[in-house]
Formats: sequence, structure tokens, C-alpha cells
Amino acid sequence: MVVYNVIYLALLALGLVFFAMIFLSTRPSARAKPISVSAWKRRENGWMYVVMLALLAALAATIFETPWRAAAAPDRQIVQVTGKQFGFVFSTTTMHVGRQVEFHLRSEDVNHAFGIYDPNGVFVAQAQMMPDHPQDLRVTFTKPGVYTVRCFEYCGVGHHLMQATFRVLA
Repeated sequence: MVVYNVIYLALLALGLVFFAMIFLSTRPSARAKPISVSAWKRRENGWMYVVMLALLAALAATIFETPWRAAAAPDRQIVQVTGKQFGFVFSTTTMHVGRQVEFHLRSEDVNHAFGIYDPNGVFVAQAQMMPDHPQDLRVTFTKPGVYTVRCFEYCGVGHHLMQATFRVLA
């Protein structure tokens, strides 16, 4: 969490410096000088490198925090989930804390998205559900309670009603 705050503050400071440079370089001065295209190009290239370095630093600081494609645990619980207008159908609605759950997601009709929220309403994970393209999502829950699943992809007039719940036991 501290890393994200440091990155945010660094990017904010970089943005302020960039704004100041643009503001100061576009103000009319008392002694107007002819525009030097080569100097302008060097300055633009310099800023491009600064932005590229900032983005690479942000990527390097956060890349290992991204839980994409978690390896399948041998004792995982497999849950089949089917999305269809306008609801989710689960093979089971009971999971356990600390045990990896592998959701096998598929859609029967149109694109849906499977977004999981914990009991406090905090976003946990999400995956897309497309017809004829099964998707797997692996999650290990850390706290017990009732989790909510919402559709993130507009799927029709009843999209706002498309949600379900499941229980995670201690």
C-alpha cells in the first residue's frame, strides 16, 4: 500500500512540474525570441523519456502484486458458474476461507462480467464471460461472510438486476 502512495505522489509531482513547464513556456515574455524548433523537439523528447521512465517505475513497483493466472492448487474447490440474462447460476454457493476456489465461468447468451465483492463491499476479482469461450478465475478468500457477484458488462435491460451471492465459511 505504501508503494502505491509513493507512486501516486511521484506522478502527482511529475504532473505539477509538467504543468508548470507548459505554463511557463507558453507565457508571453517581454523579449520575445524566435521559436527554435530543435530546442522544442529536444524538450518534447526529454519529457517523453521522463514519462516513459515514470510508467516503467510504476509497472516495476506493482507488477508482482497483480494476481493474474494464479497456479491451480491441488486441493482447490471447483465451482461451475453460468451467466445468463439476467442472473448467475452456481453449482454450489458455499466456499471456505484459505482454500483456493476455481470458478469455471461460461455464458449462455451474451457477454457478461463476473465481479466479486467481499462482505464489506470491497472489490475482490473479476473476469469476462463470453459465449463459446469458457474462462477460469482462481481466488483464495481471506475472510468469511456473504460475497456479492455483479455483472460488469451491460447485457440488456435487466443488467442492473444481475447479481448473486455466495457464502464463504471460516
